Amino acid sequence: MQPRVILALATETDVASVWDQIKMFPMFAGGPLVKFGFFGREGASLVRPYITTRWASNAADLAALVDHGRAGCVCGCYVPIGDIFEHALREPEPVAVIAVIGDGFYGDFDAAVAAVRQLRARGTNVVFLSRQADAKLTRIAAAVGGTVLSLPPPAVERIAQRLPEGLEAVAHFAVGDAKALEALGTEPAVLLLEQIKQRKRL
Repeated sequence: MQPRVILALATETDVASVWDQIKMFPMFAGGPLVKFGFFGREGASLVRPYITTRWASNAADLAALVDHGRAGCVCGCYVPIGDIFEHALREPEPVAVIAVIGDGFYGDFDAAVAAVRQLRARGTNVVFLSRQADAKLTRIAAAVGGTVLSLPPPAVERIAQRLPEGLEAVAHFAVGDAKALEALGTEPAVLLLEQIKQRKRL
């Protein structure tokens, strides 16, 4: 069974370059299926955050989902991260990785931690890709063995410069290929590889 990744854009800043880089998430043979989460269109008819109903299985499908999301995400992408975790718990098939692009936490912190603990018990890994993760994101990662991948420099418009290597590492992490992470050799890949090694020692 192909591993599954939920990729969520959870930043209040609507930066076109970030959306473009999300469309470049590696979709290779044997790689993960991807659902995309974002804030959603204004109006009472949609529940926020909005998470795509189908899994993208190739680059063209993912690009179409992201473009559709950007067309409807009219006010940036503030996303209650805990809601992403709750959605993952309702998925009939296990989710290998939840990757959240964002710098801050919004919502009920205790409920989010409880949801992530349930996800970790099912084997789900949590990765935050962030310019400067706030204390709550760091605490969630510490509590559940998750990872915060720092993506400097601080200018938000330039986050996309390092986002591709973070997403590449996440894609390989989802399939559990430690050798692939070693071969990548990027900082995000090294950090994720350390997570795998640490978990094996527990």
